[in-house]
Amino acid sequence: MTAKCYLFLLFLGLTLPASALPPVLKIPKPQPDSLVAQDYYKQLLRLALISGAAGRPVPELVEATSMEQGRAFYELNRGTLVDVYWMGTNIEREQQLRAIRVPLDRGLIGYRRFIIRSDRQFIFDAITRYDQLKKYLGCQGLDWPDTDIMRAADLRVTEVPVFEGLYQQVVAKRCDYFPRGYFEAEPELMQRKKTYPTLMRYDSLVLHYPFTVYFFVKRDNEELAAWIEQGLEKMIDDGALLKYMVRHPLTAHVFPLDKKTPPKYTIHIANPYLPADTDFTDTRYWFQPSDFVPTTDSPATGN
Repeated sequence: MTAKCYLFLLFLGLTLPASALPPVLKIPKPQPDSLVAQDYYKQLLRLALISGAAGRPVPELVEATSMEQGRAFYELNRGTLVDVYWMGTNIEREQQLRAIRVPLDRGLIGYRRFIIRSDRQFIFDAITRYDQLKKYLGCQGLDWPDTDIMRAADLRVTEVPVFEGLYQQVVAKRCDYFPRGYFEAEPELMQRKKTYPTLMRYDSLVLHYPFTVYFFVKRDNEELAAWIEQGLEKMIDDGALLKYMVRHPLTAHVFPLDKKTPPKYTIHIANPYLPADTDFTDTRYWFQPSDFVPTTDSPATGN
């Protein structure tokens, strides 16, 4: 977002009349396997609404109907069952919906760690380059932007319509790895430790592409979009967004980034489905590869 846009939003928040929004905003119900992630985005949305309220009554968030991303996209367009949802962004979604273009994870989800079978670790220990990774088959969800990104890079991908089926495919050796966002793999594997004891998070290799999750609303719902956007911008200004990431169970375990053991190898690929005006080098909104470089405390020096 440009400084001019931010100033416009700030002005808009100061001049808006009493809210015409309904007292309730509908969001999708969580899937049983995504309760921690649902809480992260739901509570972040609530905080953004509070932060951007400017004296207006804050709508209640109500979980309506469970749905996969494809249906959520459709329902947002209709504007009946869902008012707000969070999704990985791409050109199509930003053209058909109103994206609130403040990254909700500072781009961390684009740093992909692999879930693999523990008895295949030796295979991934030998992968250090893109051309080596191309030989192996990755699993991705149906209608996920990641699938298109990986295929555009000529990486082999198979799509699975049900989230739990992705884990089952790795266990059954129908795919070799399941790339998850930097913070996603650990809580998901902990939740499934007894169900899939042969699976592990592989930390030595990361696949990176510029990617993030935004809040989306219906295309013409500008009042709600501006409200959420202004709230998120205020949370960045006062440090509340980063503090939230550092403390929430979904993301807390990866912080501080520069104090954790970094991957030995990072394979970077392009994301041709990210809108061209997305400045993923803007440190106000996005983590950078340098943020993962370990730092050491300098020893104190005497006078």
